Amino acid sequence: MSLVSTTPVATTTPIIKSARTRVIAVIMAVIGLFSFVVFGLGSTVRSHAALSFTPLNLVNAPWHLGSLTVATRWTDIVLSLIIVALAAEVFIRQPSRGVMPRFGIAAILFLVTLLFWAARTDGPSQVNSVNVTSILVGCSATVMVLVFGSLSGVMCERAGVVNIAIEGQFIAGAFLGSMIASTTGNFFYAAIAGAVVGGLIGLVLAFFALRYQSDQIIVGIVLVTMLSSLSSYLNLQVFTPFPNFNTGNLASNLAIPILSKIPIIGPVLFNQSAFFYLMIVLVAVVSFALFKTRYGLHVRAVGEHPRAAATVGINVVRVRYINVVLGGAIAGIGGVAFMATQGQFQVGYTSGLGYIALAALIFGRWRPSGAVVASIIFGLTVYLSYELVTYQVPVSLYFLQMIPYLITIGVVAGLIGRVRPPAADGQPYLRD
Repeated sequence: MSLVSTTPVATTTPIIKSARTRVIAVIMAVIGLFSFVVFGLGSTVRSHAALSFTPLNLVNAPWHLGSLTVATRWTDIVLSLIIVALAAEVFIRQPSRGVMPRFGIAAILFLVTLLFWAARTDGPSQVNSVNVTSILVGCSATVMVLVFGSLSGVMCERAGVVNIAIEGQFIAGAFLGSMIASTTGNFFYAAIAGAVVGGLIGLVLAFFALRYQSDQIIVGIVLVTMLSSLSSYLNLQVFTPFPNFNTGNLASNLAIPILSKIPIIGPVLFNQSAFFYLMIVLVAVVSFALFKTRYGLHVRAVGEHPRAAATVGINVVRVRYINVVLGGAIAGIGGVAFMATQGQFQVGYTSGLGYIALAALIFGRWRPSGAVVASIIFGLTVYLSYELVTYQVPVSLYFLQMIPYLITIGVVAGLIGRVRPPAADGQPYLRD
């Protein structure tokens, strides 16, 4: 009897998994074929685009690298065929891991083919060159913010608390960071203020989630809504009548000697603000702390089986409080980092990056290293979708800006496969 009853369960999961993987492969194939026909064959044989490698900011500029002229038609055809090849590989092999990263690469290649098509000599844009270095530098700012947000999510969810309030912590950090940086001219104080306000928001989330066992997702959404509305109100009441509190300071870059002079990667990795280098340090520290220390063992035990952790003397509630507050502080710094790359605080300019950071967390399977890779993919798609507007692509701006959010929906909807979060993630802990 037991063999008969369990057989359907054993055979259902592979079927569902196979169907999901093939759906992703078909979508990738459609994207590749569309790029092949419209962007590849749709370009004339003589059309071309120039690739330049000099950043817009010439301070500490890298060693000069001449521009490269590429044939638009054949470049787009090759990139489209790569997308189709990825789709065929996913459809035939049906890999258990790495399906969504392949889809992310396909989305980026699609945007690149669209960019080349728009920037060609007989294209719709007046600009016939693509500045690769400037695009990568611009992407790095978005990637940096997403990494801060996803690290915040890792800290919270590894301890068993879902932090939907990352978007609100971004907003609060950006608002307060702008005020502090404008009045003091010092981004160090702004970062401290962002960490404090982000930690306080995390404390509120932890208080309701742990003290009253409230629904963590509902509390997070309420906090985001409240902070979004509060920032709009304070922007009208404080920043508008007193513009000296929102002067639009930008964090200065700290160039690393010699390394910053390397073409392409030098300005992207070695000529950045202190926030970028802090992000790299935090990724290493969080990874080491979670997987190489006793503290990390306690955190992961609390996130997987809090009752078992409590039986060996671990204070579950205290560990969760600490992690949620620390995670909130990281997200608050991320808000300041975003403001430091954008200038003046503006209502709504985080544009849902907190939710994309959560998707990157799921994409990265609740590991800091995986979250970084996912943040790079999401950051590239977000920035490229906005950059295409500059090239006068004859597609609605709103459609282009939908692309990263469609990928986000695909991730949270389970298209990446059945990833396993920490077993106690989002579940209230009831003491005996």
